[in-house]
Amino acid sequence: MPWKKGKIKFDDGSEYPAELLVKSDGQVWNARILKDGKIVEEIDANHFAKNLEKNAEDVYPYSYEIDK
Repeated sequence: MPWKKGKIKFDDGSEYPAELLVKSDGQVWNARILKDGKIVEEIDANHFAKNLEKNAEDVYPYSYEIDK
């Protein structure tokens, strides 16, 4: 499964560059969000959101877009 570059848009309207792990059928299995040139890993919802200086309710649910 390749990592593809794209972006993630959170429920609060903010967008971040991302790397998405995409299965051959197009299903996304994992994501790495980039902030200030560093990867913010999604491990637990509250910790993940706090690293982005947000509340979990501000980032979930989120949508994504894969660059072509």
